Amino acid sequence: MALAATMLFGFGCASSNDAMNDTTAMDDDMTMSETQTMAGDDPDAVVIEESVVAVTPIATLDVTTLSLEDPTDIDQMFESVEDTEQYDAFELAKMEPNLSTFVTLVEQSGFKADLDRLDEFTLLAPTNEAFAKLGKDKLEALVLSDNQAILKSVLQAHVLPNKVASSQFENNSIIEVGENSHIPVEVGVNNTDIRIGGAQLVKSNIEASNGMIHVIDSVILPSDVQENSAIGF
Repeated sequence: MALAATMLFGFGCASSNDAMNDTTAMDDDMTMSETQTMAGDDPDAVVIEESVVAVTPIATLDVTTLSLEDPTDIDQMFESVEDTEQYDAFELAKMEPNLSTFVTLVEQSGFKADLDRLDEFTLLAPTNEAFAKLGKDKLEALVLSDNQAILKSVLQAHVLPNKVASSQFENNSIIEVGENSHIPVEVGVNNTDIRIGGAQLVKSNIEASNGMIHVIDSVILPSDVQENSAIGF
């Protein structure tokens, strides 16, 4: 599958009855005209303007070089980092051994360049063991050079293009991650058991200088990837 020449980040959320709280979907200083310019006629959907990026084909990644185990207890993640807010969100993720596979895929797929264009973002970062849940066959298919576009689509589902705290997620909401693609949001009573695309937030609200990190226990597969038979999902 050929990789499209543009990457579109979206964070449009709407519940079955109401849209997600405006503080989740847009920055306080964003004007309605700016929102409509980016999101079209739907004032509740916010997307970031499309940007043309250079497409550099990547070689097939060797799955055996990826760590599929978490060397650190979830509760201890980031505990050794003093003042996380002094670090860029992705640089902060690189400091945590449990996120080494996620970091490697972002860097080797070329997706890091897309992150660099965002002033602020939230990472929904899967642990190494989250990738192990995919199974060897699916993971090997995902990192094939021929499936570079699919890999980027999966990585895109793990980034929200603004700072979003766990308290801002609402039950029965949908996050739009691209054209005709979305992931569901489920939140339990009293903001417990938050699940994004079926992945549970297991450590939340790690603040960075330009955003936030939420650690999740599964890899999020947006609806368009789940429907794609090329990699067996």
